[in-house]
Amino acid sequence: MTAFSFSAACFPGYGEKHVHADIARGMDVLDAAFLIAQETPGGVQALAHRMGVSPNTLQHKLNPNNVSHHLSLKEAVALQTVSGLPYVLYAMSAALDHVCLRSRPDVAEGDAWEAFRFLQQSMGELTAAAADALRGDGAVSANAHRRVEHQANELIAGVSALVNAVAARSPKREA
Repeated sequence: MTAFSFSAACFPGYGEKHVHADIARGMDVLDAAFLIAQETPGGVQALAHRMGVSPNTLQHKLNPNNVSHHLSLKEAVALQTVSGLPYVLYAMSAALDHVCLRSRPDVAEGDAWEAFRFLQQSMGELTAAAADALRGDGAVSANAHRRVEHQANELIAGVSALVNAVAARSPKREA
């Protein structure tokens, strides 16, 4: 079975106030890694302990002005995993003209009809959220904005689930 995932945006869940993408968008990846250390309670010491590395070495690797020590890709992933702050990921995606989306479970669990239904339901809910937000000439509230973002996220997850369900039913090509 061949499956793939498509990510199109970084939206927090409805009502959440995650700003990871906004903080890291357009930021240099080294600055993003440095920011993780600044925003993590306990700083470099805590991160190094959770990563199982030397605090002094990690401090050098996170210093944007240091040219002798470099954060490896695996260390960048570990740094983001233990901190819960995916700033490097967002900075990298922005630098490559991409956007990212937190992975979501397939609510259709591979059922093609359920995936199709979920997609249609999600489209309706996004349309309703956008219509409510745009009603009138006034400013859109932060809550209405988060609702639209959340419903867009649900729609993107629905598209991915539908494509995966259809792919699972496609005959496999012989190599």
